Amino acid sequence: MDNKNILIDTDVRPEFSVLTSVYKNDDVGFFEVALNSVTTEQTLKPLQAVVVCDGPVDAAVDAVIEKVRNVNPDIEFTVIKKSENKGLAAALNTGLAECKYAWVARMDSDDIAVPDRFEKQFLYLRSNPNVSVLGSYVSEFESDPQKPVSMRAVELTHAEIVEMAKTRSPMNHGTVVYRKDDILKLGGYSENFGKLEDYKLWVDAISAGLSFANIPDITVLMRIGNGFIERRSNKREIQDWDALQDYLLRAGLITKSKARKNKMYIRIFIRTPKWVKKILYKTVLRKKVKSEKK
Repeated sequence: MDNKNILIDTDVRPEFSVLTSVYKNDDVGFFEVALNSVTTEQTLKPLQAVVVCDGPVDAAVDAVIEKVRNVNPDIEFTVIKKSENKGLAAALNTGLAECKYAWVARMDSDDIAVPDRFEKQFLYLRSNPNVSVLGSYVSEFESDPQKPVSMRAVELTHAEIVEMAKTRSPMNHGTVVYRKDDILKLGGYSENFGKLEDYKLWVDAISAGLSFANIPDITVLMRIGNGFIERRSNKREIQDWDALQDYLLRAGLITKSKARKNKMYIRIFIRTPKWVKKILYKTVLRKKVKSEKK
């Protein structure tokens, strides 16, 4: 997609909310960068920023929100404080209910949106009004966003996305923009699939006949340092992955044979040494897909 200025006509400015969640273990500095990146620094700004504090957080988080709010008087900030940490799925469901606009953009609390993320996404949606869920590629970095170590490319067309969903998540969750009502009709995020709440949601949306797309642009810089590999070595992921395979099978997206293969792959991956995982991420899981070729 052309990187020239593609500012959307303000007479037909899209109305959307941006939704993020933060909790006590999140780095406050990273959170400030993330929140600024989807508000202050965007060329097309949201009308509302919904921030869910998932359980008690440090006063520094409140200070960051107030600071960003003060420099964005045209953006309505809705801050929700939950008394207990219930996990990302529950936090997003709480926040989604408070989003006022037809479109909701997701953002993680430690990533960085590129300045024209929303411009590019809503320009695409204007030309493709049938799409309900839109995402993009992400650039992954460890400490310096200017020094990416990998890229997670995803398929672009709906048919390709459905096919990819049979093996791994076809959307980069932190990049998606979706129709709020469509997601609410599905019941929102499931709170019973661990960290796979987004993947399960895409399965629900595919089963419901919603239309998907990804644009071949990097719209978010994703932080993968700070224990990224270790978090993907947790054996709890096997349980969640097995539950998702059974769900894919019941949804008719995969066969019993495919479910068995997927379950085998996760067991091998979880038990693989960390240094081998790093190689796999760079050479297999993060290799360029055919749809990225120009």
